[in-house]
Amino acid sequence: MYVLLVISVIVIGIVIEKYRQLKRVKDANQKLQRSLHQQEKLDNLRSVLKIYGQTSPLGIMLDKLFNSRTDNLELINQSMESTANLQLHELERGMGWLSTFSAIAPLIGFLGTVIGMVRVFMNIQGQSQSGVDISMLAGGIWEALLTTIGGLVVGIVTIIFYNDLVQNLENIVKDMQDTAVEYIIKFEALRQGTNKP
Repeated sequence: MYVLLVISVIVIGIVIEKYRQLKRVKDANQKLQRSLHQQEKLDNLRSVLKIYGQTSPLGIMLDKLFNSRTDNLELINQSMESTANLQLHELERGMGWLSTFSAIAPLIGFLGTVIGMVRVFMNIQGQSQSGVDISMLAGGIWEALLTTIGGLVVGIVTIIFYNDLVQNLENIVKDMQDTAVEYIIKFEALRQGTNKP
């Protein structure tokens, strides 16, 4: 049962940190989008990215578009995609532990139950000459089943938070993809406009 308590504390810590991190990312991305939306010149867009872009995964990705050393849009897209994947990898850090804990917590609970049942049967064997005390048997089984309940509760709660965090990450990624397409179009339009005689 103590192992489940340790796992619970670790899960709570990871979940709180992940929600804080995702909130910071959403806020930084939204602040950057508001600032970029007001700009109509490439130089102004680049300036906004220098100011707000380094604290936002979206900004780091868009920096590859607006500050690229090449005009090859295919290479720029690949660079943006690679950067987005790196940012997503950073955001996913710790999620593997949640997945692992959601899977092993019930197993640890079942292990505790099996260990408890073994103890009950060892006590029965030790008392077989004097008869079996049913209250000792019931108490041992009751204690053993508590670990199963604990493991299931920890596992269920962990998987609920894990799935919610994954959904939040997917929403951030979708928003970044939509914004990237929007700014690629804007970049091309602004670049075409500056190249006209």
